[in-house]
Amino acid sequence: MTKPALLLLFLCLLEGCSGKTQQDFCPRHIETPTFPPIARSAHVTGKITLTVTIDANGKVTNVETAADASVQGTHPLLQKSAVENMQHWTFANPTSFPHSQTIVYDYEFDPSLPGEGGPSYLPAITKVTFDLPDHVTLWTNLRIIDVNQSLKHD
Repeated sequence: MTKPALLLLFLCLLEGCSGKTQQDFCPRHIETPTFPPIARSAHVTGKITLTVTIDANGKVTNVETAADASVQGTHPLLQKSAVENMQHWTFANPTSFPHSQTIVYDYEFDPSLPGEGGPSYLPAITKVTFDLPDHVTLWTNLRIIDVNQSLKHD
């Protein structure tokens, strides 16, 4: 990540943590989430609701997904990705602990993002926004598999 991008992320974090009610859940370190490649290929989108618990030192001690896994948009691929990502975050020391917070990860497709590369490689373009303390949104371009290219044997 470049220095201007890190500075912008830091300023956004400060702005998101300036309110007294959000003070107990102010991120110190955010691990940038990724859109799972298999979910992208399968055109899977959805919202994943997590309950995150942090200890007195601001470390994540527990991450749980919504109790009802049958809720539309809670695909296991997205759940696994969100839980694993959140386990790498750290937070400012809360005033009361353990402290729990609900965070929603929203995985979406954005057709305005640039298309993929040539037939030999298929890079994902992902855009992430943080509306802290309770929302993370990931947008990615669609991965279109060209069946005709896949069937060719060179």
